[in-house]
Amino acid sequence: MKYLCFDIESCDGGRGGSLCSFGYCIADENFNIIESDDILVNPKKAFNKRLFGSVIKLAYSEEQFRAAPKFPDVYNRIRQLFDNVTVIGFSVLNDVNYLADAIRAYGLEQIHYEFYDVQLMYGIARKESRSYSLSTAADEYGIKFTEHRSVDDAIATLKVLNGLLNKSDLTFNEFVDKFAVIPGRIGESGTHQCYTDIVYSKIDYDSEKVRRKLVEEQVLSLKYNRKPDLPLAKKVFCFDDDLEIGDINLSRDLITAIYARGGRYTSGVANANVFVYTEPGSSRYNYAKFTVTEGHRLNFMTSEEFLKLLGEIPHFEYDDAVILQARNRRKRLTKERLKDAEARAKGIDQAEKETKPRKHGKKKHKKEAAKNE
Repeated sequence: MKYLCFDIESCDGGRGGSLCSFGYCIADENFNIIESDDILVNPKKAFNKRLFGSVIKLAYSEEQFRAAPKFPDVYNRIRQLFDNVTVIGFSVLNDVNYLADAIRAYGLEQIHYEFYDVQLMYGIARKESRSYSLSTAADEYGIKFTEHRSVDDAIATLKVLNGLLNKSDLTFNEFVDKFAVIPGRIGESGTHQCYTDIVYSKIDYDSEKVRRKLVEEQVLSLKYNRKPDLPLAKKVFCFDDDLEIGDINLSRDLITAIYARGGRYTSGVANANVFVYTEPGSSRYNYAKFTVTEGHRLNFMTSEEFLKLLGEIPHFEYDDAVILQARNRRKRLTKERLKDAEARAKGIDQAEKETKPRKHGKKKHKKEAAKNE
């Protein structure tokens, strides 16, 4: 197993062939560096002068970049580096996009590969979801390097990966398997980010958004459990905000009890036929009253009446980290499927355009013939 770690600098941070250096190192499975280099490129675009200032400073002068070969002249060399290696980088999606953009800018064949993001893996090792800079991660392991010199950034990234694996007492493959790290990829359907579905940060139960997500997931999990021959069949309940997200565990217990008795639950007042409230006057309660004036058939029930209707309610334990992890995975896969479908549709449309006969040629020929007559 070999690792290719790469880093790219851009002349202006934008698209259209802005890549100006491709720094890389290749290491064996024990992280011994076999080869490293900084490939300078004369970019298509003009340099942003701030990149040679005091805040952000590239490692080479503009004259050195302009004296370097253009991207097509180094393309084959770069392409060969991606053969039979595990590709890694730090916040690597930007670098992947810069490389892909340079290839497109010159009409070259795209390089397809999978990649892992050490920034993500570093956050996982710390059990935090925030994004750290390479310099912060390097400081933890006592790594010194010159920032914005691509080859130095690549080597520092490799050393950070080695450091976090040693600290975790795991091999690369063991780490990826344990923490469900899914590699990013660049292919026919575009670029997909490296990610993990595991929720590491503390769940913020004070967040209304998080509580609504948990309610939504509970309803989704019960969607096919409804029993139509039980007392609450044909009843679709909706709670006011206080009952739905005030006590999230109680809310989910109540929703589970509804489905166990043949009913359904919705957060949309317009889709319900029974509205349960704790106190009149909430925004959702007022909206429910308004829908009645607009002709919506809706019965109102106090929370006390509702609890009496349900009778004894069992209480359950909820593993919210796993629930949110599954939600994240589902959302991401759905997004990727849509992206793949769009890419396929685009390819079909393009093929149809190329094979469709042009009709305007005959019309033009007839007009010219008529003029000649």
